[in-house]
Amino acid sequence: MDKNIFIDHYLDLRGFACPVNFVKCCLVLENLSSNQVLKVDLDIGEAETSVIDGLQEKGYKVKILNKDSKEVTLIISSE
Repeated sequence: MDKNIFIDHYLDLRGFACPVNFVKCCLVLENLSSNQVLKVDLDIGEAETSVIDGLQEKGYKVKILNKDSKEVTLIISSE
Protein backbone atom coordinates (compact mmCIF):
# COMPACT_ATOMS: atom_id res chain seq x y z
CA MET A 1 0.00 0.00 0.00
CA ASP A 2 1.25 3.45 -0.89
CA LYS A 3 2.44 5.34 2.19
CA ASN A 4 1.10 8.57 0.67
CA ILE A 5 -2.46 7.29 0.34
CA PHE A 6 -5.16 9.92 0.89
CA ILE A 7 -7.75 9.03 3.53
CA ASP A 8 -11.21 10.26 2.55
CA HIS A 9 -13.01 9.31 5.75
CA TYR A 10 -11.95 8.11 9.22
CA LEU A 11 -13.85 6.17 11.88
CA ASP A 12 -12.62 5.53 15.41
CA LEU A 13 -14.70 2.54 16.49
CA ARG A 14 -12.60 1.45 19.44
CA GLY A 15 -14.89 0.56 22.33
CA PHE A 16 -17.96 -0.17 20.19
CA ALA A 17 -19.61 -3.58 20.35
CA CYS A 18 -20.40 -5.77 17.36
CA PRO A 19 -22.28 -5.51 15.04
CA VAL A 20 -22.21 -1.71 15.41
CA ASN A 21 -18.68 -1.58 13.94
CA PHE A 22 -19.66 -3.39 10.77
CA VAL A 23 -22.87 -1.39 10.30
CA LYS A 24 -21.11 1.96 10.77
CA CYS A 25 -18.42 0.97 8.24
CA CYS A 26 -21.06 -0.07 5.71
CA LEU A 27 -22.98 3.19 6.09
CA VAL A 28 -19.86 5.26 5.41
CA LEU A 29 -18.70 3.07 2.53
CA GLU A 30 -22.10 3.35 0.81
CA ASN A 31 -21.53 7.11 0.54
CA LEU A 32 -17.93 6.98 -0.73
CA SER A 33 -17.00 6.98 -4.41
CA SER A 34 -15.24 3.93 -5.81
CA ASN A 35 -11.83 5.64 -5.67
CA GLN A 36 -12.17 6.83 -2.06
CA VAL A 37 -10.66 5.21 1.05
CA LEU A 38 -11.93 4.66 4.60
CA LYS A 39 -9.55 4.34 7.55
CA VAL A 40 -10.92 2.56 10.64
CA ASP A 41 -9.52 1.94 14.13
CA LEU A 42 -11.00 -1.11 15.88
CA ASP A 43 -10.46 -3.21 18.97
CA ILE A 44 -8.70 -6.54 18.45
CA GLY A 45 -10.95 -9.61 18.57
CA GLU A 46 -14.58 -9.93 17.54
CA ALA A 47 -14.80 -6.37 16.18
CA GLU A 48 -11.74 -6.88 13.98
CA THR A 49 -12.90 -10.26 12.68
CA SER A 50 -16.49 -9.28 11.96
CA VAL A 51 -15.54 -6.08 10.11
CA ILE A 52 -12.80 -7.66 8.00
CA ASP A 53 -14.80 -10.78 7.11
CA GLY A 54 -18.06 -8.91 6.53
CA LEU A 55 -16.57 -6.21 4.32
CA GLN A 56 -14.59 -8.72 2.27
CA GLU A 57 -17.81 -10.69 1.72
CA LYS A 58 -19.41 -7.47 0.43
CA GLY A 59 -16.55 -7.06 -2.06
CA TYR A 60 -14.39 -4.46 -0.34
CA LYS A 61 -10.61 -4.58 -0.22
CA VAL A 62 -9.44 -4.54 3.42
CA LYS A 63 -5.78 -4.01 4.35
CA ILE A 64 -4.30 -4.00 7.84
CA LEU A 65 -2.28 -0.81 8.17
CA ASN A 66 -1.22 -1.27 11.80
CA LYS A 67 -1.92 -3.82 14.52
CA ASP A 68 -0.87 -4.22 18.14
CA SER A 69 -2.16 -6.17 21.14
CA LYS A 70 -5.17 -3.87 21.67
CA GLU A 71 -6.20 -2.34 18.36
CA VAL A 72 -5.98 -2.59 14.60
CA THR A 73 -6.09 0.08 11.90
CA LEU A 74 -7.70 -0.88 8.60
CA ILE A 75 -7.69 0.75 5.18
CA ILE A 76 -10.85 -0.11 3.23
CA SER A 77 -11.58 0.57 -0.43
CA SER A 78 -13.69 -0.76 -3.29
CA GLU A 79 -12.16 -3.52 -5.34
